[in-house]
Amino acid sequence: MAKFVDEDLDEVEFKSCWKKERNLHNSTTQTLEVETDDASSQSVSKSHVEIQTEDTSPEASKTPEYNPDTLLAFLKRVEPGVMEYLDKTHRSHAFDGYDVSTVDEDLPMSCIHTLTATELVKELKCTSLSWNAIGSTLAIGYGTTDHQDWCTHKGLVLTWNLDRQKVKQDKPDTSIEVSSCVNSLAFHPKFPAWIAGGTFSGDAMIWDLGESEPLMSSSSLDEDSHREGVCSVVWIEQSTRSRNKAKVMSVCSEGKVLIWDFVVGKDQLKLSAGWFLSSGPTKGLGSDTKQASLGVTCLSFWPDDQSSMIVGSESGGLYKCNMVEDFTEGNDLVTSLPVAFKFQAHRGPVYSSHCSPFHHNLFLSCSSDSCARIHSVLESHPVMVCEPGDSYLFSARWSPVRPLVFAVGTGEGRLLVFDLKKSKVLPVLSLEINKKGVPVYTLEFNHIRQSLLACGDGEGAVRVWRLSDDLCHQGSREVDLLRDMTALNLD
Repeated sequence: MAKFVDEDLDEVEFKSCWKKERNLHNSTTQTLEVETDDASSQSVSKSHVEIQTEDTSPEASKTPEYNPDTLLAFLKRVEPGVMEYLDKTHRSHAFDGYDVSTVDEDLPMSCIHTLTATELVKELKCTSLSWNAIGSTLAIGYGTTDHQDWCTHKGLVLTWNLDRQKVKQDKPDTSIEVSSCVNSLAFHPKFPAWIAGGTFSGDAMIWDLGESEPLMSSSSLDEDSHREGVCSVVWIEQSTRSRNKAKVMSVCSEGKVLIWDFVVGKDQLKLSAGWFLSSGPTKGLGSDTKQASLGVTCLSFWPDDQSSMIVGSESGGLYKCNMVEDFTEGNDLVTSLPVAFKFQAHRGPVYSSHCSPFHHNLFLSCSSDSCARIHSVLESHPVMVCEPGDSYLFSARWSPVRPLVFAVGTGEGRLLVFDLKKSKVLPVLSLEINKKGVPVYTLEFNHIRQSLLACGDGEGAVRVWRLSDDLCHQGSREVDLLRDMTALNLD
């Protein structure tokens, strides 16, 4: 066997026969000296002054001293002249018909977003919409409207933040799967991430969109809770406005109107009050002898007053109902919803009601009888009726900024916008939402970004529209015109 060993050999050098040695030489150079000079020019002098500011120092917050006798003498001296000019202004018609609006009425109403999530939604319909408290996020509830018996579908809640620089119209920011179809959604009026929802199975739920596990609380299942689909959910205003507690009202098609206590950290909503909407007295929510109730389909409050509400029913009835002031924890559930006033009924189920944000005595309703009505709480008959066609009207909403403008979604796939300043009968805009005539089930104005209007249809698509300037800028004396129209019709 051969063996290998290490061995060092002497170096062998081959000198180049063509390459010559290179000679290197170093040298230096000197640049001219760089001269610099500093000088100031265009100096700015500053001074500070106060303009229309308030002194917030403790001394300024003290009540100023004054002589009541001197003040009274001054008021008596100037009162006749002030009242004279106020009276002249009140009687003047110098600016009647003058509109300070300088907007271009020819600007079209444009669709800026079409929100779809085909892989998630599949064959579900858009059943409800809600804008959050700062108007940036739109929540969409999905379900179906053709149930034959108990719901076996999976519902969805999807949200899109439309303030993002690039909105992915086919990919929602949040996706929440629900055990049954979602019928109603409502963002909290103060906290942008809280949203309440109601399902076809009778559940009331609250989610926090800022959490990885959004579901915070849901209604308990007992003899007094909902046994049929929740048609509408509304947050109840509280004086404390605590971030740890809240109240939610829910109504369902079996006629129950319930109030739930929500406490952060508790996974169940606690029932604190409840009523039946019925044609006669009842024996109690949990009693076997109670009379048949009227199925509730919708309710709405006036923005500045939740002591009374408008309730719509499956039979077409409309009722003004009073809230019971004392529904403190531990009280027995109230048996019958106090009906303060009954309005002329629609000829079919009332699908939507909405109280005017500008006039406390007015509200809007629509129904399967193809009518959109404006009602006054002072009169049983409607003060104005619009019949834009033969199809069902599923949703109606007042504009949050124009007292004379409202929008309606129809069963033949159209979005109608009415401006009573231009016509009391015909819509000023009639938009074909889809070519197939799929119903527009829900619509909502954005109460913060008041030029935006969203509508959802039976194919699960939601379109966000930017209104033309004349539809989102209030003209002069619009509230007075609405009040005059109402008074004229009442007379």
